[in-house]
Amino acid sequence: MGSWKRYGAALAVNGAVALLVLCMKGFDLKIYYVDAFGVGGAVSILLGLLMWVAAAGAFDTIGYGFSTLSSVRRYKDLYEYTVWKKEKRDRMGKPFLPFLLTGAVFLAVSFVISAFI
Repeated sequence: MGSWKRYGAALAVNGAVALLVLCMKGFDLKIYYVDAFGVGGAVSILLGLLMWVAAAGAFDTIGYGFSTLSSVRRYKDLYEYTVWKKEKRDRMGKPFLPFLLTGAVFLAVSFVISAFI
C-alpha cells in the first residue's frame, strides 16, 4: 500500500489546501467545509493521476531530451534511457496511490457533509 510517509505527505497537502480554502471563505458555514474538503480531495486526486501518468513513463522522452543537453551523455539512446527509468520506477513502487486514496477520502467527507446540510 505504500509508505506511511507518503500518506502523511498526501494528508498534509489535502489539509493545507482545505485550510487555505477555509481561510479564504470563512469558517462559519457548513457549505464552506464542503467546498474545502472537495477542493482538497480533487487537487489530491488530480495530483495522484498526474503522478500515475508520470510513473507509466509518459514523460520519459522529455526527460531524455533534457539529458542530452549536457555535454556528457550518460545514455546511448532513448531506448537505453527508457529501460533505465523503467527499472528505477519498478523499485519505487506506486507513489501515486496515497494521493489517490486520501483524495477519495476527502471527497467522501465532502459528500457526507453535504448530505447533512
